[in-house]
Formats: sequence, structure tokens, C-alpha cells
Amino acid sequence: MSKTNRPQLEVILPVYNEQEVLSPLVNELDQVLEPLRKSLNINFLFVNDGSTDDTLGILMKMADRRGDVRVVNLLHNFGHSAAVQAGLDHFEGDLCILMDADLQDSPTVIPEMVEKWKRGARTVVVERGARSESNRWAFRLFYKMYHRLARQMPPIDFGTFSLLDATTVQRLKKMGEQSRYFPGLVAYASGPISSVTAARRPRGAGDSRVGVSGLVHLAITACLSFSHVPIRMVSALGLLSSFIALTFGLGIIGIKVFTSRAIPGWASIMTVTAMGSGVQLLCLGLMGEYLSRIFQEVKSRPLYFVGEVIEKGSKRKAA
Repeated sequence: MSKTNRPQLEVILPVYNEQEVLSPLVNELDQVLEPLRKSLNINFLFVNDGSTDDTLGILMKMADRRGDVRVVNLLHNFGHSAAVQAGLDHFEGDLCILMDADLQDSPTVIPEMVEKWKRGARTVVVERGARSESNRWAFRLFYKMYHRLARQMPPIDFGTFSLLDATTVQRLKKMGEQSRYFPGLVAYASGPISSVTAARRPRGAGDSRVGVSGLVHLAITACLSFSHVPIRMVSALGLLSSFIALTFGLGIIGIKVFTSRAIPGWASIMTVTAMGSGVQLLCLGLMGEYLSRIFQEVKSRPLYFVGEVIEKGSKRKAA
């Protein structure tokens, strides 16, 4: 709690090559958050994830001009998940709003989120309403499958945009895994989760940096990190294949012993062989995904390195 006895709210924003949207984003946030400043001390924490455009320069000028802005500059690009964790690790306050900086998250729902926090909620997430993305059908399909595989997760379609109190942030700081699916981590570290609904807006500038391969990787990470169903499905698939092979073998023996018909030729044999090979490759591929993630965890590399922390009135500090 601050000296003025007002709770400290910190807005955490991971950024990567967002020079075109930073000014409109901050202007919109200032307008939305101004009424909340009567009851909250509000700061901004930007995490620059190795941007190659003028994002860092804009943030440095902003930090030099405003006393409510801090910038954590990562050594290079470590990825969105690492930038999110860096923001949580450098969080200072009683509650935080965590959101993306590409203008797809609408700040207008923040007052509603804060109001739920004042009424006792400790985690408030923004459930995604209508989407403007062309691949929105893929998101819907993924969430339907995911919530069937990981039944301990709340049936809420949410991403990074959330309100977390200091207790939840402290729990998230203890989770050091390399393969990170943020909504799953939030659900794991939280008690009852409240939600508000907001439509996803188009990106403020440029195209989405998460292509089909990125979505596939995210889906695999989500399923393998929070569900044992995939590996159990492999076991069930192997058992089913063995049963089919045994049945087929007994059928061939029966034809040979009890009838004068010729044993089916190479076409049927090749069909069964191809099916068995496909199942084996599928199983090996899935087990390889698990092994790859185990390998990443065993190495225990830091998620990120900080180059410097920038704030008004202080020198740049190497970290």
C-alpha cells in the first residue's frame, strides 16, 4: 500500500515493435484510468521484448517525461511469454492489469475489472467476445477441445488481458517452467475467477505476429502442460491397434485352417502395415513432444535477461 493509503495499480504491457500504437494506446489508457486515480495510484510498466524499431526510443522519452512510467528493457527478443513473466517479476503494487499493447485489448473494461476487485475478486479475466481475426474459427475449435482435455481449467476464453492481485502475482512468480500457457498458469494460481466480456478489436497497426504455426505451438503447449489426456490417448490407441492386429491375425489363421480360400494378398497386408506405421509415428511424435519439453525444463535456463530498467530521475541500471 502506498504512503497515501491508496492501493497501487500497475498496468503491465509487454511490447515488441509497437512504435505506431504506443501513443494512441497510452492516450486511451490515460482517458480510461483518469477517474480511477481518485482511489488508486496508477503506474505503467512496459516490457520491451527486444524491439527492432523505435519502440525503445519512444518508451525512453515517455519514461523521462512521466513519473508514472517504468521500462524494463530485455537483452533481446525472448518471446511474449518471457516478456509477460518479466513484467510480473518487476511488478510493484497491490494489483496489476496485464494486457497486450497492440490495441486489440480494449482498456474500456478496466473500470469494470477494478470494480469487481473492490467487491472482493482477486483474479478478473477478460472473456473474449466477438473476434475480428480471420482465423477465429480455429480459436473456437481450440478452446472447445482444450476445455475437454483440461477439465480443471475454467470454461472461459481468455488470454493475457487480466487483473491480478499481488497474492496471485506472487504465486505466478514461483512457476518457473519453460513451456508456458498463461491462461492455464493464471487458472492454476487463482481461486475463483471472475470475468468481464469484451470484443477483440483489430490490431492497431500491422499484421498479427502469431501465424498458423504459432497457434499450433500454443495449442500443443496448452494441452501438454495442463492435461495427461494426450499421452493416455496414445496408450489407448496402441491398445486398440494391438487388438485390431490380433483380430486380423486370428482371422488369417482361421481362413488358413478352416477354409480352402487363399490368404488375402499384398494389398490388405500393405494397408494394415501402413495403418500400423502411421499409428506408431503418431505415438512417437507425441512422446517426442513430451521429451522435448522435459529437455527444456531440465536445462533450467532463465526465461529472460534484463538489459536495463529505465525510469524518470534514475540512471539506467544494468540487470
